[in-house]
Amino acid sequence: MFSLVGAGLARAESDRPLVVGSEVGFPPYAEIDESGQPTGFAVELFAAVAKVMDISVTFRTGPWDSIWQGLKSGELDALPLAAHLDEREGQVEFTRPHTIGYDSFFVRKGRSPVPSIGQARALSIIVLRSDAAHHALVSRGFTHQLVFVDSLTDGFRLLASGQHDAVLGPRLQGDRLVEASGLSAIIEAGPPLKDYRREFCFAVRKGDTRLRDRLDQGLAIVMASGEYDRLYGKWLGIYETPTFPVKYVAWGTGVIAVLLALLGLWTRQLRRQVALRTAELARAVASTQAERQRLNDVLQALPVSVVLLSQDYRVVFANRFFEERYGKARNRRCYEYLFGRCAPCETCETYTVLKSGAPVDWEWTAPDGQDYQIHDFPFPDNEGASMIMEVGIDITEMNRAKQALREANASLEQRVAARTAELEAARREAEEARDLLRVTMDNAPALMSYIDADCRYRRVNGAYERWFGHGSEQVRGRHVREVLGDSAWRVIAPYAERALAGERVAFEISVPYAEGGMRWCHATYSPDLDAAGRVRGFVAHVLDVTERKQAEEGLREADRRKDEFLAMLAHELRNPLAPISNAVQIMRRLGTMDSKLQWTRDVIDRQVEHLTRLVDDLLDVSRISRGKIELKREPLELAEIVQRAVETSRPLIDARRHQFAIHLPPQPVHVEGDLVRLAQAVSNLLNNAAKYTDEGGQISLSLESSDSDVVIRVRDTGRGIDPVQASSLFDLFYQVDRTLDRAEGGLGIGLCLVKRLVAMHGGEIWVLSEGRGQGSEFGIRLPRLRGSRPFIVGSVHAGSGERQVSYPGPSSLEKSDYKSGT
Repeated sequence: MFSLVGAGLARAESDRPLVVGSEVGFPPYAEIDESGQPTGFAVELFAAVAKVMDISVTFRTGPWDSIWQGLKSGELDALPLAAHLDEREGQVEFTRPHTIGYDSFFVRKGRSPVPSIGQARALSIIVLRSDAAHHALVSRGFTHQLVFVDSLTDGFRLLASGQHDAVLGPRLQGDRLVEASGLSAIIEAGPPLKDYRREFCFAVRKGDTRLRDRLDQGLAIVMASGEYDRLYGKWLGIYETPTFPVKYVAWGTGVIAVLLALLGLWTRQLRRQVALRTAELARAVASTQAERQRLNDVLQALPVSVVLLSQDYRVVFANRFFEERYGKARNRRCYEYLFGRCAPCETCETYTVLKSGAPVDWEWTAPDGQDYQIHDFPFPDNEGASMIMEVGIDITEMNRAKQALREANASLEQRVAARTAELEAARREAEEARDLLRVTMDNAPALMSYIDADCRYRRVNGAYERWFGHGSEQVRGRHVREVLGDSAWRVIAPYAERALAGERVAFEISVPYAEGGMRWCHATYSPDLDAAGRVRGFVAHVLDVTERKQAEEGLREADRRKDEFLAMLAHELRNPLAPISNAVQIMRRLGTMDSKLQWTRDVIDRQVEHLTRLVDDLLDVSRISRGKIELKREPLELAEIVQRAVETSRPLIDARRHQFAIHLPPQPVHVEGDLVRLAQAVSNLLNNAAKYTDEGGQISLSLESSDSDVVIRVRDTGRGIDPVQASSLFDLFYQVDRTLDRAEGGLGIGLCLVKRLVAMHGGEIWVLSEGRGQGSEFGIRLPRLRGSRPFIVGSVHAGSGERQVSYPGPSSLEKSDYKSGT
């Protein structure tokens, strides 16, 4: 069985009761009883609706203008009686009308009645401030002739005193107030106005549509239950026109009995009364039909289903909400058109209402899958037969929301459980990490500590006890000065201040500890910042490097003595070389025909020259190491450096019959440096290429330039270099072939000397080789001199883009290509 009710949406207001404004002096809709409590039709109707919807309310009385402003300002939550006017749209929220009223112009007796608003333009009219009559007149252009009062009673007293022409107000309330004020002999009401009518509604604060909808639902329930009719009869029925003119019938009967002769007059009078009664009944029927139509309109417009069922399961009435979903249902049995059954549903709870006579609340899922909450209650028809009124609300979306909430709660619980497990695992991991950190710190050889912003120890490792004899508990909380001593604190205090300023500090310094004496320490202070970026303290890591410092000092002393020894050795070796060279030259001048003596003289001459070069290189390395070499810097053209280097290395290149090529750029390129030293560096590279390339090999020297630097490349097709050895090739005394029977000899100082000379000129050197037997390439990069005056050696052929540089000897550089050998 289908039924719908809105118990689920009408929940109790748990925070506070609604504050409802009740007008004073507007009987029978709203007034104050003898005990000072609000009463009247609208007040009791609102209370009945609130009870049905389980809403707690409290009433606050006052003049109409006061409570109307209170509702608009938000001081009040609702009003039980407010006329729905176009002028009030947008100021508050109105429910559907619960009563219809008409206004009349009240005038002093003896004056002509005012049947319409248009005929009152010349009159001085009294109206209730902010009332519907006030808005109706203002909207029609009435302004200067209006007189405002705070209650209709005050208005009627002004009219009775002869002031002003009329009072415009509701007919029903006006009649009662005139009678209650004792002014019925002075004031009378004109005919009801057809210009407008009052549609009395409940009103709530602007935007509170939820409360408006709940009041609409409750009003529908109260109307359907019969409570509305009871309240209407109690307050408004007594003011309706009497149902039958009894006094006139009694008078007519007496006349007939006493004066039969006046039969004609009685007949005429009776016809008149019948006509009046017929007109009254017609008006009553029309009014009843209008009220029925208004009630039907309200039920049809409700956002809930309202269904009236007879005892034989037929639908007597179904509103629009129901029929839009399930089709026309009137006079059809509910189990037939809803379920296609031939008999009533066994599980239907609706018809238990007929047995128990009490309302039933339950939930039901319709054939279309929609969920409803049902409110069934007994309802008598016009003949007293029992029927069932069903009112319900679609709670499908609410159930879905509840299901989604349950699923979300279940998911949240799972996530909380998973997160709890993760946090527990993280806690155990943190404890393990903390224990591991403590063990690591306590067994570390370095001092490790945390020092707060006041320079007091908060945590130290076991090394403090090994260094100073103080345990962790003895050090914790004490100032650094107390633990290390004043002298040590004066040394490290500036670094601590920098760390507390947010800077990470690393330094090596000699510290005079109060306990432990002077020690060289390598220390790192790392600041600790809070979430706001403020320094809370710093972590100190201090390592004793005293032994390393002593070793470094010993190495420096040994290196100094080595340099002195090399210098002394070079000088001592050079002294006998000059006499030997002179003796060879004397022997060459004296001449001899003995071939053995000539061979011996040439061997001595070559070896003396070789020894001289070795000694010169050794002296240069010694001078560079001791900073004894001063460069004579001047603007130089690279071609001049190349010329000087080739002159030095040409004899060795020619002797080994190598093919030698030089490639120069078409325009002069300049650097700043010492001509002798740069030529020495390039010559050393050429000599190495000539020595370590088998006879008849190929050697090339090329120059490249860019905006910022120049590159000199020396390539050969010689023995090549193992890439593993390339990084050590420029070390002092390093030799690729360390066997005693090396064919080329050498002390391993040439490339070291080249590297140091190039570095003194702000350049760099490198070597490339694909391995043994693959040849090698040495490169020198030097800063290019910009904006200097060209220093040209040789000549440039105009328009050719090729350069010719002349060199003494059997070869020359033709078209950027110099070749030597066979």
